[in-house]
Amino acid sequence: MASDARAGRKPARLLVLVLGVAALVTLAAVFLGTRISASQAAPEELSDAELLARVALAADDPPEFGATVTVEQELVPTQLLDSMAGGAESGPALASAPRTARVWYGGEDRARADLLGENGDKVFVKDGEKVSFYDGATNTLRAGRADGDPRPEETGEAVSPAEVDKMLAKLGETSNLDQAEPTTLEGRGAHVLTLTPKQPNSTLVSRAQALVDSETYLPLRFLLFADGREEPVLSYEVSGFDPGPVPAERFELQTPPGAEVLPLKPDREHPEFRAPNGEREGGPAGGVREVAGVGKARESVNFGVRRLGEVPGERSLEGTYLTPGGGVVLAYGSGWGTIVLSQEPGEGAATPQAIPGAAIPEGGEMGGTGDALQLPTVDLGGGVEAREFSTPVGTALVWSDNGVSYALAGSIPAPELERAARGLR
Repeated sequence: MASDARAGRKPARLLVLVLGVAALVTLAAVFLGTRISASQAAPEELSDAELLARVALAADDPPEFGATVTVEQELVPTQLLDSMAGGAESGPALASAPRTARVWYGGEDRARADLLGENGDKVFVKDGEKVSFYDGATNTLRAGRADGDPRPEETGEAVSPAEVDKMLAKLGETSNLDQAEPTTLEGRGAHVLTLTPKQPNSTLVSRAQALVDSETYLPLRFLLFADGREEPVLSYEVSGFDPGPVPAERFELQTPPGAEVLPLKPDREHPEFRAPNGEREGGPAGGVREVAGVGKARESVNFGVRRLGEVPGERSLEGTYLTPGGGVVLAYGSGWGTIVLSQEPGEGAATPQAIPGAAIPEGGEMGGTGDALQLPTVDLGGGVEAREFSTPVGTALVWSDNGVSYALAGSIPAPELERAARGLR
């Protein structure tokens, strides 16, 4: 995978770490997995460092495979999860039922995910530069050529198993690691790895447990635990893992009968952003790129970039990024305790950067059918109100002020995040 493409995904991985819940649930539900089939030899005994090194290596060059993944979580209400995934199922806004997806990975430029739903499946296919996203609930097909890294809300694409490996490797830098005795899952050998935050007071996550395949070093299971809870608040488990070449026809998506065919990018896409010097920002592939500090970011965009005044836990600014939509993302802290501030010109523009795939309509109602889910509002002062999404392992705030949209997210209690939002400067 090219270095610029990896750099473009870095903020996305940070955001997954930040909200661990909503982000990982949504992304995993669409595109996570590995498989478990024929019996293997006992897993090789590895040190913690060696295991993480192999996980990171596998993330950069994963094998082709097909798999089924099931995700269970009690954090995100059904309608919010559906809205984040790009659609809306009817029904009460209560805890989400298990979700199942069938996925195939055919190399860097080929991927497919079929997300099963009661009201119709969602299918995402990428074959080279051609990208297609079919929504069975509305019988609509979006298709076109990908321009760089398309936004998740434009295509329905989500994180791959390789990205989960990168997340584990990144978390390893700020975690205490513990290996249990290797085990098997449906006849496939697996390393058992538990990660506990080195600074437990910096996050609402108590620990995560991963079963890592001993042959491919991709995740077979992932469990996330919140402070004060014995049972995991998020889990995914894969089955039917079939490493090996995937037939080319698997990445061909024919137009279903009667389907409405639309452009790949929705009408609500952000207009192309050009910096004051007239050059397009975002790096060679048009993705997110890192710059040297807030000062450089201010020189590159057409609005006043703000930063946190009082940073929770005295976290330092670890990264500054420019987005394709002409916005800026600031990352404070690292690993479990990362706090992300996203800001873009326009109303609602910063939302997808804080909650990958999120689509919050005007008025804050999540979903479009059944019982509407209304996010609570928080007074930030000066006549500014933010919509708040809080879970046992993370909090996010979304608001607009003076023509700029903001999103602030972190694995910290809601009152601490609210204080930080009131102190922007």
